[in-house]
Amino acid sequence: MKLIGAYSSPYTRRVAITLRHYGIAHDIKKVTPFGDTKAWLRRINPVAKIPILELDDGEFVTESQVILDHLDTLVPEGLRLTPSTGPQRRKIQNLCGIAAAAVDKLVSVLYEFHFRPIDKVYKPWTKMCDEQTADGFKWLNARLSDRRFFGSQITQAEITAAVFWQFAVEKRARFCERMNCSQLQALSEELEQTEPFLATTPEGPIRDGITLGTRD
Repeated sequence: MKLIGAYSSPYTRRVAITLRHYGIAHDIKKVTPFGDTKAWLRRINPVAKIPILELDDGEFVTESQVILDHLDTLVPEGLRLTPSTGPQRRKIQNLCGIAAAAVDKLVSVLYEFHFRPIDKVYKPWTKMCDEQTADGFKWLNARLSDRRFFGSQITQAEITAAVFWQFAVEKRARFCERMNCSQLQALSEELEQTEPFLATTPEGPIRDGITLGTRD
């Protein structure tokens, strides 16, 4: 199978890390959804988003949560980062959902300042997004105990929270520092030293890419 995307996208990166965690052989085609690449992406995903997973039979699976759900079916139940049923599945999905919402709002602010002239930025909107980002990450931080959500095990919730937090710190270090999310920071620092994380270090600008300016 082939993963289409870029590690600079936290959504692509969490899929890539999960593939490596499971030991699933795959290739990667590094692209971002900007410039000339967008037209090509639209042929395999109508909304031209990454990540996309091309299966061995040629089927394209889109949206990282859907891709992760598929990857879970490829390994035995006891090895899955998200169980197939039960309360823990619901809790992990909820944690991942809050993490995704927090990083989505952070990206919204990055886009606002990147694409609009500074005098056109709508400050009430960016303020609300900042509050949602901070509230989401602080909520996750409060649910971590010794860098874990559930005892000592690593689940998709830890992977997703670590990836999204690392992305947020990379883009807005001082903003994240003010949140004082020490558990999230410790989790991220721990997992960033593991093989799946080290092998998927976010790359710099690539062809047809876009560099987003950082914010405080």
